[in-house]
Amino acid sequence: MPIDTRTEVSEMTSPVETASKPPVDWKTRSARPWYHRSRWLWMVMAAVIVGGAFYPLIGLAVAICFLGAILSGPFFGRKWCGVWCPRGNFWDRIMSQAIRKPKMPAWAKSKAVRVGVLIALMGAMTTQLVFAWGDWEAVGRVFVILLTVTTAVGVFMALTGHQRAWCKVCPAGTMAYWLGKGKGQQLRIGQPDCRNCGACGAVCPMDLTPQAMAAADGPTHADCLKCSACVNRCPVNVLWLESGKPAVPSTREGKAA
Repeated sequence: MPIDTRTEVSEMTSPVETASKPPVDWKTRSARPWYHRSRWLWMVMAAVIVGGAFYPLIGLAVAICFLGAILSGPFFGRKWCGVWCPRGNFWDRIMSQAIRKPKMPAWAKSKAVRVGVLIALMGAMTTQLVFAWGDWEAVGRVFVILLTVTTAVGVFMALTGHQRAWCKVCPAGTMAYWLGKGKGQQLRIGQPDCRNCGACGAVCPMDLTPQAMAAADGPTHADCLKCSACVNRCPVNVLWLESGKPAVPSTREGKAA
């Protein structure tokens, strides 16, 4: 008979430990696992790739998604990439089922690679748009081709590196990364209740270390997708996403002591 680890750990927590937990705003947490909130979002991407071959105007949806990630960056960080991006949903819902690599390859974390991909793709896209401008079908076709090619590259990167490797070098994600540093929800942890089990890091789609980020009390890593995967996975419910400015270390329970 399967054992409910969450229940066992909860039973191990004493009343004294529970009383020391910082208050959790349950309105900011999902009652369901994070991936259930957008189970079929990836199909939007598939529809654009397939439908765009026959109706190029559909490709304009790519521009909307691209701008959405960038414009939301200063307010929400990379939350667009973790919750609203159809291709990001594809990596998590489909590619993670096909193969899951526990660690992000070092080259995907390289700033040089990130900037290089940004310059190359933005340069190519801008050049094509200049020639296509004035013909909306041609403009849409540029975006369909861009989405198709980069998705194929992303699939290859997922199979050989990590399912979210493309998200480390995605031009829109990179700009959201720069614009969203310290913005949006910040990851927090209720110490000393954390048991250092590593469960949160094991499910992070960007191969970050939620426990260490939260314990630092500063701005969360700019690549954090605010997807709540770590929050929902924590067996003792001591992680949460906090809106507003990062907390002051001396004001958090358990930290000042």
